[in-house]
Amino acid sequence: MSPATPTAAEPLGRQPRPRRIALNLMAIEHLAGGSFDGVLEAARIADRLGVHRVVLPDHVVMSAHAHRERDGFPYPLSASWLEPLTALAAVAAVTERVRLGTNVLIAPLRPAALLAKQLATLDAISGGRVEVALGVGWQQAEYAATGATFEGRTSALVELVGACRALWGGAPAAAHPVLAGIGDLHAQPLPPQGDRLPLSFGVGLGPRNVARIAELGVGWAPAPMPVEDFAAGVARLRAACVEAGRDPAPLPVTGAVTLLPQEVRAVDAGVPHPLAEVEALWDAGADTVIVHPLAHCDGLEDLPGFLSPLLAAAG
Repeated sequence: MSPATPTAAEPLGRQPRPRRIALNLMAIEHLAGGSFDGVLEAARIADRLGVHRVVLPDHVVMSAHAHRERDGFPYPLSASWLEPLTALAAVAAVTERVRLGTNVLIAPLRPAALLAKQLATLDAISGGRVEVALGVGWQQAEYAATGATFEGRTSALVELVGACRALWGGAPAAAHPVLAGIGDLHAQPLPPQGDRLPLSFGVGLGPRNVARIAELGVGWAPAPMPVEDFAAGVARLRAACVEAGRDPAPLPVTGAVTLLPQEVRAVDAGVPHPLAEVEALWDAGADTVIVHPLAHCDGLEDLPGFLSPLLAAAG
């Protein structure tokens, strides 16, 4: 290793790591009487205040059985799951600066060429503001309902990334097995960010996933977890990047604050404003932390007050 190569223990070089806020828009319409206009207005507020990213999660369908078996799942079975890429296209039209993301998009439910087209289109609509987290979900019934294969879904996620990058790299696309090995495909428009459109994996960090993230150069965007576990995961990823010969400093890392059940009010549960948890996640290695205002706000008029101390701490 050359003297200039970062180590796992010192991954940041001379540049301070960014401290950013992302806003989870899931169910935020309940702060505006249930209308989708509330989602758009929340995104406008985030854009105006300087929030780095707005995000939406993804479920195509929800199995009642799987929902019952999922301990700690914060959303009721009746929750409205907007198709995130469609909804974010509407958000793109009413915002100018805020970046558009998912936490996470269950990528293997979508054919590779279609996923590449959807993300490229959203990037074109937004002027290059897309950065998405991709995952594999946990409902076998959801895969069955969409005709996708549940077994081997993490390997399929890796293949999807390769296929998307092949299609985004310029026409004609390079041959890729997921694209039937065809090497003369044209998929316009290309995303303004090209094949470097930022991607992260929202997956658990088993040894194979650590290696996959390091080798592919994608970021990490896990579900909410204890800060100590999050910090340990970041350290493992940085070490894996160094071992793979990759600079760990640019590795995008997104943390997420603890989610309360959708129907719970923070004041009733004695839960404080999430500033302390956000700062702990930044200190643990996150460059972006996703917050959810639903439990802390009575209406959209409360959203600036919720976000202001977070944005001030981000600097």
